[in-house]
Amino acid sequence: MRALGLSLILMAVSHFAVADQPQVSVVEEVLAVVGNTPILYSDVTLAALVRLVERSAEAEQDYRSNLLDARIRLEVEYRDLEESGLLFRLELEPQTARDALMARGGGFEILERDLSVNGLSWPDLEELALRIAAVDAYVEQRLRPRVAVSMEEIESAYQELLVAEIATTDEAPPPIAAVQDQLRALLVERKLNEEIERWLTRAEERQEVTRFSR
Repeated sequence: MRALGLSLILMAVSHFAVADQPQVSVVEEVLAVVGNTPILYSDVTLAALVRLVERSAEAEQDYRSNLLDARIRLEVEYRDLEESGLLFRLELEPQTARDALMARGGGFEILERDLSVNGLSWPDLEELALRIAAVDAYVEQRLRPRVAVSMEEIESAYQELLVAEIATTDEAPPPIAAVQDQLRALLVERKLNEEIERWLTRAEERQEVTRFSR
């Protein structure tokens, strides 16, 4: 009986609330939630303005879906750094990230206009820059130093990427000493990307992510 009475009260309140309000409009749309942090429609719009993800030939809906994926990933990584305390032990360069975003957005004047048109402001850009700066700092200061490449790995890459490829032609492969630095750099970036993906996997296990939009 008490539950029924409460239901009737709620129905009555709902009825009068709707009657009193001539029209309800959507102020902001939540596209996903990372932990307790919402990812808003405006967050994806900002990501589009600064080309957080480069666009290819995909349709607009697919592009925004890719932007949302990137924004969720960035938030997962940032929240993981914040909650683990690592965020406060890194040397961040948010101004560098902000300048890079501004350049990708077409420069100060164009971006200022686009932010205003879309109901965004410079603090919104600075919040995004902070997240990018934090993730970049962790990658460069904590993950990159872990990466090591042996001479055996360089020789293996030399055989796989150069000797085997050139064997089908009449050309002679360059001596390994001439390409050793390039191969080392390639292997370092490959291993670093693997470290980043392992970190992301662990971070995703610690964060609850709910996505409401494709």
